[in-house]
This record gives sequence, structure tokens and C-alpha cells, in this order.
Amino acid sequence: MEDLFYRVSTQAPAVCVCRCSPTQKAIITRKIGTYTKKRTAAVGDGGNDVGMILEAHVGIGIVGKEGKQASLASDFSIN
Repeated sequence: MEDLFYRVSTQAPAVCVCRCSPTQKAIITRKIGTYTKKRTAAVGDGGNDVGMILEAHVGIGIVGKEGKQASLASDFSIN
């Protein structure tokens, strides 16, 4: 099932991961990069997105209602 998931999900121009644990978000980000051998970018707005942002080649944090954890862990920050 894992191979099928990555084969199908990487055919899309972008993959949106929601309703997953922070660990699952990080794993999906890492494995998509490994599977496609391309650079990855992750966008997040809360502390639960920090692992995903750190795992991506480029992390983008959004400062918002959930705090600044994502923004502080990212390469780029958006208000």
C-alpha cells in the first residue's frame, strides 16, 4: 500500500497533508522527497507542523493564531 500511495500522490502537482500526526507529516514529506528525488517544500502554521517543516528542503512558516513555532523553525516566514 505504501508504494501505491506514493506512486499516486506524487502524480499531483502538490500534496496536502492534514489530519495527521506531526510524525506522519514529517514521514510523508521525507518519503515523497526520497521517492521523487526532487526537492520538497512544506508550509505550516503551528507547532504540529515543525517536524514537517524541518524535514522539507524548504520550510515556510506562517505566523498566525496558532503561534510562532512554525515560523521560528522555518527557512522563510510569512505574516
